[in-house]
Amino acid sequence: MTRNSTVAPPLPQYQPHSHKGEVGKVLVIGGSPSYYGAPLLTALGAESGGADLIWLYLPEQHKLTAQNYSLNFFIRTFTKPYLSCDDIEGILAVAEKVDAIVLGNGLGRKEETQKAILTLLPKIYLPLILDAEALFSEILHIKPDHADWILTPHKKEFSRVFGAEFTKEKIQEYAESWHLTILVKGRIDFIAAPQMLIENTTGCPQMRVGGTGDVLAGIVGSYRAQGLSSMQSCASAAYHYGLAGERLIEKENTLTAYKLVKEYAQLIKEGCRKRL
Repeated sequence: MTRNSTVAPPLPQYQPHSHKGEVGKVLVIGGSPSYYGAPLLTALGAESGGADLIWLYLPEQHKLTAQNYSLNFFIRTFTKPYLSCDDIEGILAVAEKVDAIVLGNGLGRKEETQKAILTLLPKIYLPLILDAEALFSEILHIKPDHADWILTPHKKEFSRVFGAEFTKEKIQEYAESWHLTILVKGRIDFIAAPQMLIENTTGCPQMRVGGTGDVLAGIVGSYRAQGLSSMQSCASAAYHYGLAGERLIEKENTLTAYKLVKEYAQLIKEGCRKRL
């Protein structure tokens, strides 16, 4: 089944009598000595998507920066300046508290970090959103059969994972054969799950700037934690995030990922008002 997202996909429905923690808990794992912005933007994306509680695992040297951007994050730090197997026990303890995990943004490609990713993934039974440096071919071969994984690559990352150039036929084939939900980011976003393919056309060329994909991964994680299905989470995040980009570029000549976070939160706020 192929569908074009001309009709807005659903947003999470907020219950007026819910209390803290009932509207999604997200763990973001990312960052390395050279990359502090990526996991922070991911966590801010989850925050703008409405998640109640957000844990952020990142290098110790970036802790203060994260604290300065949000008062809401529960911050944990790696035992080394990068993710390693020494962090797995601590991550699994936090994972018991959350509804979804976003992994990969800014992690870098150290061999020790990739080993930690491959050791960690089979131990997690929550919905997992894998982006950026968590996207490499070896992850497919350690995926548990019924694991709920969402991959959010751009086209080069798609090729890195699957060993083939992106096509509409390939994304559908791999979603079915590996039991995945895949969101391939681009001028047109393609979202595939077994027996379903959605094309999203919202957005603008300026959204190619660094960090925008990190924010999107956080929004997807937020929506998955709030109870949308994996396919709904990707479709709704891509559609509304694209609208936020369109709105922002009408106001300014350029955009940044951080400006998009704020614009997205405002757009969703207006949408929530309409649903009340």
